[in-house]
Amino acid sequence: MTATFAGLGRLLGPRRGYNAGFLVYWVGWCGIFPLWVAGPRRIVRSLTTGARPSPFDAALLALPMIGAATTELLPNRRGIDKEVAAVMVGSAAINAVGEEVLWRGLYLDAFPDDLWNGAVWPTVGFVLWHLAPQVILPSRRGRAPFLAGAAAVGAAASRTAWHGRGLRWTLVPHIATDACGVTAARFRLGR
Repeated sequence: MTATFAGLGRLLGPRRGYNAGFLVYWVGWCGIFPLWVAGPRRIVRSLTTGARPSPFDAALLALPMIGAATTELLPNRRGIDKEVAAVMVGSAAINAVGEEVLWRGLYLDAFPDDLWNGAVWPTVGFVLWHLAPQVILPSRRGRAPFLAGAAAVGAAASRTAWHGRGLRWTLVPHIATDACGVTAARFRLGR
């Protein structure tokens, strides 16, 4: 995906390349690939099942939301209008659901009794994937802090999905965290 973002950025320019790169990621990797590997029934099952998280896991799920709200949403709130808000929420929903299926649901389904292959390695992949869009839109805080945020989201969601055996309780916190992306939404719109 890093090569895809870089190539599309050169071919289409930064904004269009960024949007096209996410389109490839969402349609191909978060959509077609999981459907091919697991099929729609197993995907729906993974999205709709999962035991209620423990208080500790719930607190872990809240930390990335708090971090995103305090570092991205609140400082940039003046840049939000109706169109930006719609892009924030819409892209967050698409991205979070797709990522939960790709980076947690598929592996949990394929390796239900193997912590390393079912949760740890997919979390590492989830974190590293976040380098790809940075070739076009680097975080103003730098790569390391951005990846640390991705690691917090990934680790909390993976732990909760693993313990609960499903994605039901990871979706809303992931969507809420991603929906704090004012800078990305404004960039998507060319502002």
